[in-house]
Amino acid sequence: MKFLKSLLFDFFIALSLVLLINAVFLEEFVVRGNSMAPTVFPGERILVLKFPLKKLSRCDIVVFWYPNDPRKTFIKRVAGLPGEEIEIREGKFYINGEEGEVSCLKIPKDVNIKRRIPEGFYFVLGDNPEVSNDSRYGWLVPREFLRGKALAVYWPVFDMRFIR
Repeated sequence: MKFLKSLLFDFFIALSLVLLINAVFLEEFVVRGNSMAPTVFPGERILVLKFPLKKLSRCDIVVFWYPNDPRKTFIKRVAGLPGEEIEIREGKFYINGEEGEVSCLKIPKDVNIKRRIPEGFYFVLGDNPEVSNDSRYGWLVPREFLRGKALAVYWPVFDMRFIR
């Protein structure tokens, strides 16, 4: 009987810790659509590290509320950071007038954009530009709409992996 009580107590503590970590630090997200293929695919379930994070970097994959309809949640890759001037021209990506080393970004060749990103906003791109509704279409992601940074695919189990 003492062993059973000890086991139940340990289980309760472990469950409480998992629920606390999930409530405070992690969020689950189901990928919808092909805009981030081949990085993540529709139906995959991912873990998202909730904010506040100290700083986002270019190429981080983030989950956020879509600025044009906050009822929808999107997943994209950070391409432009607050305060930068970005330009997409002839399939190349320029940051503050200089060509950026951004091998993580899939830059479409038929797009020409030049834009200053205001403080508190991010320019995001999908990894599958042919189908991605992203910042090329005029919208930016306000910092307060960010839900977190994508960490790993946990479902399906045989496709578990960290997201880069």
